[in-house]
Amino acid sequence: MPDTDRAAVFATLRAWLINANADAATLRLEPDTDIIESRIIDSLQLVEFILFLEEQSGRAILAEDLDPDTLRTVDSIYECHFQRHP
Repeated sequence: MPDTDRAAVFATLRAWLINANADAATLRLEPDTDIIESRIIDSLQLVEFILFLEEQSGRAILAEDLDPDTLRTVDSIYECHFQRHP
């Protein structure tokens, strides 16, 4: 999903998060919702989520380069893992 707009990324990630946690469908999941603090995903699901992000973005996410703050919100995920950087 490289070069994808925010709305498409948000829809894709929201669908994955709801599939991973049925309670997420009833939560107000906004682009700036902290998905870790709000317990939408747990630590075990985070690994699966990272693999999903790699698949969707077409980019590897290396453990040594991973900043946990980049995975807290859909906005930060988009900016760090989907938006093209010069």
